[in-house]
Amino acid sequence: MGISDLVKNGVFEYTNKLNAFEAGKGSIKDNMDDLCEILECEIIKSKSSDEEKQKLLKRLREFCNTETNIMLVGATGCGKSSTINALFSAKNNNDAVSNKKDESEDIDDVSAENEEQQSNIGAKYVEVAKVGSKSDPETKDIEKYKIGNLVLWDTPGLGDGTEIDEHHKSVITDLLEEQDENGNKLIDMVLLILDGSTRDLGTSYKLVNEVILPELKDESNRLIVALNQADIAMKTGRHWDYEKNEPDETLITFLDDKVDSIRKRFKEDSDIDINPIYYCAGYQEESGETVYPYNLSKLLYYILNSLPSEKRVAVMEGVKMDSDNYIHNDSDGDYNKKIKDSFYDSFDYISDGVDKGADIGVMVLGLPGAIVGAFLGGFVGCVREIVEEVF
Repeated sequence: MGISDLVKNGVFEYTNKLNAFEAGKGSIKDNMDDLCEILECEIIKSKSSDEEKQKLLKRLREFCNTETNIMLVGATGCGKSSTINALFSAKNNNDAVSNKKDESEDIDDVSAENEEQQSNIGAKYVEVAKVGSKSDPETKDIEKYKIGNLVLWDTPGLGDGTEIDEHHKSVITDLLEEQDENGNKLIDMVLLILDGSTRDLGTSYKLVNEVILPELKDESNRLIVALNQADIAMKTGRHWDYEKNEPDETLITFLDDKVDSIRKRFKEDSDIDINPIYYCAGYQEESGETVYPYNLSKLLYYILNSLPSEKRVAVMEGVKMDSDNYIHNDSDGDYNKKIKDSFYDSFDYISDGVDKGADIGVMVLGLPGAIVGAFLGGFVGCVREIVEEVF
């Protein structure tokens, strides 16, 4: 079968997947899965030698399976779980695991090693794992959420007692020291969440100075500081405009001063420049009043912007595609546009379509340009439609 036939068959198959997406509201993760699956099949069906197929499958696996690991840390009650629920499609549902069986009739000519590489590309899924302590397996130290190639590490809150805090610090240190299979630090970014409703942030400062920064060393750019529960930051009145879902001028001034104070504290204690942001993860009050997320787009933009471009795709695979969550932001910038621009930077062929897609495929993956061009064009179109609809 020649390249042209492969492309025709692949485009037909991708058209079916595109139709399914339009009918069933697909996701970035779903489309990424489809892209990797189609390209994988085309490599296996190609007339390349087994040795060449192995190389191509290895490159494809690296492209499709690049994980991004984000650690969330903070004091008890700061809102790590509410932030995860607002920003990411993480669910405590191990039944969501799915594995697609190989179609053996299509790959009879592939060596055993190729088949093993193929199985590693596999279907993505949402997975939640509770990681217990070494001394007490029943203790829930860390919850690991895996959404496609995005991995969230929800660490235990600090502030419940000296002995417990020391144990939790040890757990966080161990995770920060962990390396991936290539010898690089596993954790790509640390999101420190502060409780905006309290003046006592000593526990969090101590965590940063004693645990996080010593592990990050000179890479403090991998640390993002965010002040949650901005809506209840003031004790002398609520100062939250429910109709506009935003702080009033009094609360904005208070939050700006608090952020400035945090910035100065980090500079004095650790000699690092931090640009904290404030936000609200959103919730529903007992009265039935809904407080929608505020500055969630700003938080997401900061996360994306702190990561290398190749790591941003995984984040967007896991982001909750609920447009209501990204409506309310401060007026400092158009963060929804910044999110799209930051994400599109990960696919610098986004505006050039199929031809540029073919070029990227050849340079990055080493795949046949015609095949990659055809499929990346369709993939980019799907992803653009999803992103533009949400942000």
